[in-house]
Amino acid sequence: MGFTVEQSYMIDVATLFHSLLFAYQKSVKELLGSGSAIFVHPTIETLNKVERKRGLNLLKGKSLDEAYANLSNFFLKTGVVKEFDFQKVDSKKYVLKVDGCIWASHIHEELKPEDVTCPYALLAMAVFEKVTGRKVKVADSIYLQTGTETTIEALEPK
Repeated sequence: MGFTVEQSYMIDVATLFHSLLFAYQKSVKELLGSGSAIFVHPTIETLNKVERKRGLNLLKGKSLDEAYANLSNFFLKTGVVKEFDFQKVDSKKYVLKVDGCIWASHIHEELKPEDVTCPYALLAMAVFEKVTGRKVKVADSIYLQTGTETTIEALEPK
């Protein structure tokens, strides 16, 4: 797939932001250990706040299945991934599988982000919380050579 010069610059910017998020998550986790999870829900809340105010097209659909189908279509159309698939385990649990990510081959190898959450999964978690009104369980992603797998599920009430 050939890109224009402008598109190439945009991909470079996205690469920097993708790398920055991984580096930030890893640094926070190295400093705080499991306590770093306290930042996930406020991050998701902020993302949903920006979505409400700016209309980022993150959330389209009335049901979670419909919202996830629309999110998948969005990422597939951009060409930054080849697969963006939600596998429904039950009404409170999904597995997001991302494959063919344009950043995976070098960022996964360079940053070794196995102990953090994939940025795509953070977006999917934000959609989950927005649609269901339930908090998600914080989960690290499983990193593969060209993608990730992340379980997205409702946090059980205390």
